[in-house]
Amino acid sequence: MSRQLSVNLEYMFTETGDDLPSRVRAAAAAGFAKTEMFWTHDKDLDALSAALDETGTQMWTVLVDPRTTRLVDKDTHPGWLDDVRRTVADAVRLGCPHVVVGSGPAVPYLKRPVQLEIVTEAVAGAAEIAADADVTLLLEAVNTRLDHPGVLFAMTSDSVAVVRGVDSPRVKVLYDLYHSVVEGEDPEVVFPEVADIVGHVQIADAPGRGEPGTGAIDWPAAFAMLDREGYRGAVGVECCPTVASTADALAYISRVAAGEMVVGT
Repeated sequence: MSRQLSVNLEYMFTETGDDLPSRVRAAAAAGFAKTEMFWTHDKDLDALSAALDETGTQMWTVLVDPRTTRLVDKDTHPGWLDDVRRTVADAVRLGCPHVVVGSGPAVPYLKRPVQLEIVTEAVAGAAEIAADADVTLLLEAVNTRLDHPGVLFAMTSDSVAVVRGVDSPRVKVLYDLYHSVVEGEDPEVVFPEVADIVGHVQIADAPGRGEPGTGAIDWPAAFAMLDREGYRGAVGVECCPTVASTADALAYISRVAAGEMVVGT
């Protein structure tokens, strides 16, 4: 099936300059109707909103800054929920339906199930904020082997445990295939087990986190897996392009997403 791609503006279209509105316009000119970004608190949201409106582009995900909170510490929960409220309000302002949530760092003095229970309490509170705003929270596991040493959500099963613990339609899993592979998981095994609670999928190639087609992942097979398991949403590309032109870097995966390349080609 043909599938829409969403592009992360923090990593891509940087050739247009430092400001995200310029990158929105470049992404739209290259044919991408959905974009993603990290945290909102240090951005010019008026200029960004104007660029989205001008181009007819939709902001698909924003992020609660994961650097500010250790969610396994209950004392941080009130301040973190304030961050969630601000980010959710910014998401609504931008017409963005998804807010990405990370776990923050783990601690060595509590067993993992206990840490996950504490984080579940925090996310349950955030789910109420998201529900009131008609926004969905996406819980993301990221690899500890290379990119994010020390985080609690290292394996897909970690984010899944919290999503299932909260049990709200406003809290889903963000399955990042790149992070899953780097952490040593087999997407063909992991994804079918969690597809029912996946709200978004992100990708980059591995090794290297370059654009799809620069590493070892079989992308026609990966997209066939998404189709087979019933995932019908957009796929977010969150890679570091290896060539100067982001549009050129994304040409291959655009063909895969359009169904022009299938398994065995």
